[in-house]
Amino acid sequence: MNLQTLFYEPIISQSTLGGWSSDVFLVNTEAGEYVVRSSGVDETVDAPFVWACSNLFGKELSETFDMELINQYLSRLTSNIAIPKVFSKAIIDGRQVIAVEKMNGTNLSFQAKPSMMMEDLGRSIAEIHSHKVFEWGSLNGSLRYELGDFPQKLADAMRILAVRYYMGNTVINERLDHYCSLAASMPVPTYASCIMLDMDPRQFLSNGERVSAIVDTEAYVLGPREMDLIAIECSLDELGAHFFRKGYAEVLPFPDLSEVRELYRYFFCLLEIKGPAFDYHKWMSMPNLLIS
Repeated sequence: MNLQTLFYEPIISQSTLGGWSSDVFLVNTEAGEYVVRSSGVDETVDAPFVWACSNLFGKELSETFDMELINQYLSRLTSNIAIPKVFSKAIIDGRQVIAVEKMNGTNLSFQAKPSMMMEDLGRSIAEIHSHKVFEWGSLNGSLRYELGDFPQKLADAMRILAVRYYMGNTVINERLDHYCSLAASMPVPTYASCIMLDMDPRQFLSNGERVSAIVDTEAYVLGPREMDLIAIECSLDELGAHFFRKGYAEVLPFPDLSEVRELYRYFFCLLEIKGPAFDYHKWMSMPNLLIS
């Protein structure tokens, strides 16, 4: 991909950084070093996560330009964790492409990390959750619903996902009616927050002392904060969970996850946010670490 359109100065070097569902490049110019991103999702991609982003939350993953709005939004919510600035945008080969600030740091897991790092991460996530919104859907406003619609729409989405993508999966379908019933009868969220639908340590960087940056923000939407917390819980160890919860509670009261934990884990299984190899049994056997 010829990325010169994004820059005034000549590109000195360009290399691929890979990406899970996006094309990501490291670009050096005379002015500095940048990361360039473009979604790998288009009309030919049919996958559970893509379907749910679009049809449940109104988030079109092919709209890479939305990351500018998302990153600006997140930057207003927290000063504790760095969010990349978007420097330029262009249509290249028919795709939306953006150049963003290169964030320093290394990829990490949330396992076996220092207590101060996990406590600080808890504060960062709580800062993002502190901004309360009384509707849910896409951050760009293209699709928004009343909070009272969330339980039934979640139930409807899970049923469609199961039929569309898991017809041959006996385990998923045997439990579908149970979880759809749980969803339809769940408490209406009191408010929505900015949440990451593919919440995972792979989306963050560390400077060795703290979780210092969020680098992949394309799947942020407005929804119940418990979704974020239950996904994070499935990436923690026991000690990390204790200090994450401690840091979070310094900023925001920690919610009771017991009523929705099993439901959201089933939903994440349908979305394959940790990949198709992370099946129902793995999701449901994860320890309940973020407890009151």
